[in-house]
Parts: sequence; structure tokens; C-alpha cells
Amino acid sequence: MEFYQLRYFAKAAAYENISMAAQDLHVTQPSISKAVKALEKELQVELMRRNGKYCELTHEGRLLQARILPVLAELNDIPAEIQNRQSRQQIRLNVLPASFLIPDLIRKFRASHGDVFFRILDRRESISWDICIRSTLPEVFFSNAVKLMDEELLLACRRDSRLAEKKRITLSDLSNEDFIALKEGGSLREISDKRFQELGFIPQVAYECDNHYILKRMVEEGLGVAIWPEYSWRRQLEREEENPYVCLRPLDIPNFTRSLYLIRQKDIKMTREMEDFLKFTEGYFSAVNK
Repeated sequence: MEFYQLRYFAKAAAYENISMAAQDLHVTQPSISKAVKALEKELQVELMRRNGKYCELTHEGRLLQARILPVLAELNDIPAEIQNRQSRQQIRLNVLPASFLIPDLIRKFRASHGDVFFRILDRRESISWDICIRSTLPEVFFSNAVKLMDEELLLACRRDSRLAEKKRITLSDLSNEDFIALKEGGSLREISDKRFQELGFIPQVAYECDNHYILKRMVEEGLGVAIWPEYSWRRQLEREEENPYVCLRPLDIPNFTRSLYLIRQKDIKMTREMEDFLKFTEGYFSAVNK
């Protein structure tokens, strides 16, 4: 499959209208239709169905759209990144966990480095970054990285639930509870699933989402319980006594923690600003962990 075919398909899928996609891309409508048909022939599936002047994505079309959008975004960023590299005042920061702490971290760093431009990413599959913050199981280590902290994974539940009355939650307490989980593929889900499997516990996952804010609101609404990192999500909850709906309780699970790492890209030359940010980030997380 050709790059232009994917680009044409993505634009048609975004508008759900081939003529509008053609106008945006400054090409003819037959060019868009031909590209989509070529993809369908190669993949041997139907990606779009015509409905008058509009086109409706099939299930396979939506799967393809979801897969190629991050890739196209990476490619579209290349010209700006190459141009910005001339000044070397840019930091591409890929943030996979601890996203609630990052705005405060950057605000404090820029107090002394106001000329640094940050490009913030949240792309697990991306390699276009200078510095990455990610999490993993405590026994897993990364090369070219510094451990920022180990943090306990807690249980978030409604303050008026029966679980809130307990000082420590056992797995038997959770046998009939609905879980609100982040989607599979993320490190937090991977860590909790692995620990539960080791202990022979199968959580009753009633909901999946990929947005931390939605997860928090669902817990507040009493739709279920959720696994909650002790430090890196604490800012979202604020102090526990100030939230009338959600409380956090420790789980009676040995070594139920995750490790946060600060990783530098191996194949780039680190600038002075990047080195300063690495040191600043280590100190910031050390203070959070106290």
C-alpha cells in the first residue's frame, strides 16, 4: 500500500465525504475513490460504503483509520521537527504515565528555562522523542534510563461504598465488584493483569476506557472501582479529604507497585537544555515521592 493511498483514505474517513476530502487535498474526486478502492483490493475488505454524497466507514475501515492516524501524524510532524532542530531549543517529551504531573513539572522548569519549546507526545509506539517517561513492573529495567520512583497501586472506590469502610482491601472483597480498567496495551493494565493472574484472581472488568479523566468520573458516579497509582495520579484526585466522592485504599497484594523511568533517546546528541531537564525531572519526582 502506498503512502498517498493511506493519506487519501484518512482524509475521506475524517470528512466521511469524498468531495470534501478532494477539495482539502487539492486533488480530484476520482483520485480519492481510486485510492480507496486500491486499498480495499489489497486488504480484501470493504472500507467504505457510499450513502448518497457521503461515505460511511465499515468496521474494517474504522480499524484501519485508528491504526494509520498516529503514523500519519508522525510523518506530518517531520518538516516542523527538522526546522525546529536548527535552534536546538526543543524537547520532545513522550509521556506515557504520570501525565497529571507533567504540566506542573514543565511550569516549574520553564521558570528558569523560558526559551525551551516542548513537544508533548503520548504515543507508545513512537520513536520520535528525545526523553520518555514510562512505567513498568518493578523487576523490569530499561537501559539508558533512570528510575524516578516506585509507587504503590491503590484501589479507588466511592467514599460511600462498603469498601471505603475497610482500611485494607483483599481480593475476596473484590470478587463481586465491577472494575473500570484502562484499555489493554498500557503498562498500568499490564501490571495489574499480571499481578491478578499470579494470584488467581480474575477481575470483573465491566468498562474499559483510555482516558484517565473519564475513569475518575466513572468511579465518582459509582459505576465501579479502579486501580489508581499512589503518586502520579494523586494530583487528579487532589487531597483525599477534599473529594467527597472518591477515596483510595491499599490492596492486600504483595509488591503491587509500578516503577516510573526517565529514558533518554540513544541515537541523539543531548543538548544542554535536555540535560538540565533530565536533572530537574529527577529532583521533581524525588520531591513528589517524599
